[in-house]
This record gives sequence, structure tokens and C-alpha cells, in this order.
Amino acid sequence: MNAAARSNHPRLVPTLVGIMLVSSLVGCDDSTTPPAASSSVPTAPDSTTVSADAAPRLEFDEPVIDFGRVPDHETRTARVVVRNAGGRPLTVQKVVPTCGCTTVGFKTPMTIPAGGESTITLDFDPKGSGKQEKYVQVVSNDPGKPTSTVTIRADVIATLTAEPRFLALGRVTAGAPVVGSIEVSAAEDGCTLRNARITGDLAPHATPSITRLNDPTEARGVWRVDVNIGPAVPWGWHTASMVVDGTIETAEGPRPIKMNFAINGSFEGSVIADETLLGLLTMTPGQRIDRETTLQRADGRPLACLSTTIVDGTPGLEAVVEPLDAERTRWRLRLRGTAPRTPGSVRGTVVITTDDPANPVVAIRYAGVVR
Repeated sequence: MNAAARSNHPRLVPTLVGIMLVSSLVGCDDSTTPPAASSSVPTAPDSTTVSADAAPRLEFDEPVIDFGRVPDHETRTARVVVRNAGGRPLTVQKVVPTCGCTTVGFKTPMTIPAGGESTITLDFDPKGSGKQEKYVQVVSNDPGKPTSTVTIRADVIATLTAEPRFLALGRVTAGAPVVGSIEVSAAEDGCTLRNARITGDLAPHATPSITRLNDPTEARGVWRVDVNIGPAVPWGWHTASMVVDGTIETAEGPRPIKMNFAINGSFEGSVIADETLLGLLTMTPGQRIDRETTLQRADGRPLACLSTTIVDGTPGLEAVVEPLDAERTRWRLRLRGTAPRTPGSVRGTVVITTDDPANPVVAIRYAGVVR
């Protein structure tokens, strides 16, 4: 049973910004350790005659590496020959992958004599699934092309599939326990799920568990991952990331497998809001910001909003709360100001105190990015 089925409130569709708030993302945002430096020793130039005043010129034997279909639990390695087709020494200053999926074995700076060559080793450790294209930038003293690019292509095949792909808890009654569930299926034989770990602001309140749903003798398992969230979650929008991991048996022995999930939900009580997360989305430098949401008691009785404060907020914004009717049953929170003039994230929390004894403090988050 999923979270929506266990709640009396309608399910909310999570905003893009809500998913972006998760501390851990799926895919190539994973951090990587620097690769071990290794490369072949540059070969001496052959007897080909080159002009004495010719500049260095970098060439690849294969600028595009296509690995084809790659299971997401396997690593692929390619060796790219770098050739100096010019008449003076070529210095490779940096080799920079643009994604955490790729590590590089090449000691820089490396000088290759005219007519000589060396080899860059690239290890591709896929994240996610589907057709992917990654890039490795090679910076050198080639005056005609100081930055050259090696392209890596692959069609990554998922070992595990899941439904739903992220866990949207929707509107949850703060103070009441809730359970969200995800069904994970093996797309290959020999998979075992062992652990589920949660990080993020929901982590202190969430306990994951894994249950095998089909016969353990079947080659491809099906599991239910339950996330039990306790009653002590504070009022407001909350997020988390969950990693479910295990192993797959291969001809070379067991290899690790994992899936990443985003979790979010709006935890509200006797005070409710139209939005507990104000998504500012993508903004231009200096753009005007004017976003709002409304608050009220769930039972419709009058409410008093006593104070409003922005906590840990990006400078340049102010929050104002005002009643929308004479009876003061509905209040409007307006977030106004100007986006920063430099690129970066914009985020903070508007803390509002009320006269409601069950929810004396409510917190509305906001988040966006300036590009």
C-alpha cells in the first residue's frame, strides 16, 4: 500500500524544485575520487619530415568512443591515442572529465614530441540508465585548438527497475505516522537487495525496510521497500534521499548494484497551506521575485499570524503576511524582492508564529537558482 492510500488527504504532485532539494541526486552528480595517475610513456617520433617552425597539433585516433549496450553494474575501459601531428613538442596540460561517471588515467602535464604519441585511459562507470553521452576535455598548447574533446557514448541497461521511481508522500498530517512504499524488480538474474539508507532532513524520522515479495527460488526477485515515517516530523516541506543497494552475481563474482530515490512530502496539521514550498525555479540575475501562498486553519476557524521571519535566507528578499478577510480565517504570505546578480542557489525558510496551540510555528520553504 502506498502513502497516498494510507492518508485521508489528496496526494500532491511534487514540484521540480522539491525534487532538486534532495541532498542526493540520481545520476552523475555523485562525487568521485581522483583517478590513479597512469599513462603510457610517449613514443619517440618517427622519421617523418616536419617543418621546423610548425606548431604542435593534437589529434586523437578515436575522438568518439561508443561502448554500445552497457549494464549499469559494469565498468568499461577505453584507451585513446593522443598524437602530436605538429612539428614542435605538444604539452597536454589537463585531462578533465565533465561527469563523475568517467575517471582518467593520464599523468599531466605530459609532453609529446613532434610525431610522437601517448595514451589516455578512460574508465566509464555508468550511472542511471538509457542513452548517455559524456565528454572528456583535453587541454594542451595546440594553438589551433587549445581544448579538444573525447566523446563517450553508451546505452546503459538498468539492472533494477522501480515503481514509483520517486516517493511523493503528498500532504501528510503532521504528528501522524505514515508509510510510503516502492516496488523494486530485478531485470537480470542473480540480484539480491540488502540495505536501504536514508539521508536528508527526513532521515531522523524515517526507517526503511526491504521485503521479498516473490519466491526466493525465482531467478529475478521482486521486493517492496517500505519507508516508515514517525510522528515527530515538524510542520512544513521535507525531503530525503534513499539508496537501496545489493549485489548481482556475475561470471567474475558478485558486483554491487544500487538505486537512488527522492522522497518528499508536505507535513501539515491544524494549520494548512496552499504550498509549503515556494518554487522559484530558474531566474535571471536581478529578476524580480513575487511569490505567495495562503494559510488557514484546517477547520476554518479564525487564525492569528503573529510574526514573520526569514531564516537562513538569500539576501534581497522580504516576507509579509496579511489577512485576506475580515474574519481573519485566511492569510496570505508574500515573498518579494530581487534575485542575486550572480549565479547560484536562492533558498531560505519563512518562519511564521501563530496563535494555534497545535501549530504555534509553521515554516514555508523557498528555493530556486539564478543562471
